[in-house]
Amino acid sequence: MIKFTFIVSFLSLLLLNACAATSPDIYHNTEIEHSISVKDLPQKVLMALPKEYNRKEFTYKRKLKNGITSYDVDYEKGGKKFSIAYDEQGTVLEEEKKVEFSDIPYDLRIKAEKVLSEHYPDYNIILVEEVYTHNEMLLEIFFSHPKAKTGFVEAIFEYQSGTFREFVNIKMKSIETLN
Repeated sequence: MIKFTFIVSFLSLLLLNACAATSPDIYHNTEIEHSISVKDLPQKVLMALPKEYNRKEFTYKRKLKNGITSYDVDYEKGGKKFSIAYDEQGTVLEEEKKVEFSDIPYDLRIKAEKVLSEHYPDYNIILVEEVYTHNEMLLEIFFSHPKAKTGFVEAIFEYQSGTFREFVNIKMKSIETLN
């Protein structure tokens, strides 16, 4: 009986380990993005927009993730692209700055490449952002892969340590939401 219990336990651990190693099968949250116009923004978000810019220069997105709606306002300043995410009350949730993958620190690039290669070999990076939120800095890498559930995935890392946080499936109504 002890041998049987040992064998069953061993095989169970082996199976569990094999399941955990197949990463595209690990759970990914899904974020749904829609391009919207300024008239679709809640009044409190409109009031919170930066006053020093012409609103005609902004592009707008509504995002839904984990049942929470947020609004992104994308703009360009000095040739660089930025985004500010607001909740429905006009509170800033995060600020993003688009960067080149080659511009992020070497150690962080190596850690990110390792995670992406392990989970999505032959990935294609589309967009990289430095994200400032809740007193921390994150790195978001938006990439495409044929085995991705929605075709596009975002990998999120802690900027300072390179610790991987999560994968998020990105579902867009239109490619226009990609800025």
